[in-house]
Amino acid sequence: MKKIMKKTKKISKRKQLREIEKHLPKSYRPITGWGYFWRAVLYAIPVLGWLILLINAIGSKNRNGRNFARSYFCALLIAVILAAVAVVLNLVTDNALVDLVKATIETLK
Repeated sequence: MKKIMKKTKKISKRKQLREIEKHLPKSYRPITGWGYFWRAVLYAIPVLGWLILLINAIGSKNRNGRNFARSYFCALLIAVILAAVAVVLNLVTDNALVDLVKATIETLK
């Protein structure tokens, strides 16, 4: 028994995980950190990136990529809503917010 134990190679956890990932269906394979980074860069491109974002959020075959696209879309939607609220508040307060920012910048100089 001890001879058998000595002959088997010790496999690192990273190699074990890679081996497991190879056997997963493509729709469940994880995305690397660089994959997430480049997707975020791509989605940040106006118009073209947003179209690709919508396509990935709706029809990506990889679940991880689809969920990342959906979360990015939600964050983008929240940013647009907050910007719209800021514009409306600025119009309602008769540009008081812009004047406040200008005064703050003047005092910092």
